[in-house]
Order: sequence, then structure tokens, then C-alpha cells
Amino acid sequence: MTRLSITSLLLAALSTAAGCKSAGMGAETRADITAQMKLAEGPIQACYAAALKQNRRIKGRISLRLVAEASSGQFKNIAVLRDEPQAPEITKCVVTEVGKLKLSKPTKASVQIDQPILLMPSN
Repeated sequence: MTRLSITSLLLAALSTAAGCKSAGMGAETRADITAQMKLAEGPIQACYAAALKQNRRIKGRISLRLVAEASSGQFKNIAVLRDEPQAPEITKCVVTEVGKLKLSKPTKASVQIDQPILLMPSN
């Protein structure tokens, strides 16, 4: 059995407008981002479990920077800032799954999000 921990450390660099509330980074938007990332947890966990079958030592943090587009809320422009597992199949899966997400309540301005994802086996 494996466990995936998606940390909800939505850091200070969350907004393209230096944390300005008018840019859409109020508490409601932060909660929406956290909820959306939770939706990706299951599919990412499945990818991680498959990779663990090939290499039981794979673990670490993948840090992403992405933008929730204005009006649509779609998560786009996903960049990998840190890739500790160094397992391309997992990184590709994480990027693909996060790219399927969008805010349930889009903002008026684009919002930059820095999102760490911690991958750790349960045993």
C-alpha cells in the first residue's frame, strides 16, 4: 500500500500581484486551490504506486509553479521547479493531472501558484 501526501503549503508567492486581494488570492481562492489539488491526489497516487513497483526507493518532493487563468480558472503554464524523485513518469503524471484542474470559482486576474507535492511510501 502506498500513500501520497499533497502538502497544502500554498506559499507566499501564490499571486501574480504580490498577494493583492484584488488579484483573486483571498481565503476563498486559496481554499479552492487546495480543494482542486485534492482532486488530483488519487490519480497521482496511482502513478506513484505504479512507479514504486519498479523502484521501491522513489520518494521526494515535486514543486510546481502554475497559473490559474483569469476567467476560466484553468491550471496552465505548469513548470517543475523541483524534482527530487527524478522519475520522469511520475513527474509527467503529476503535471498531466494538475493540468486537468481548474478553479471552481475563477478569478478576475490570473493567479500564480507554487505547489509542493510530497511523495512518500507508507512503509
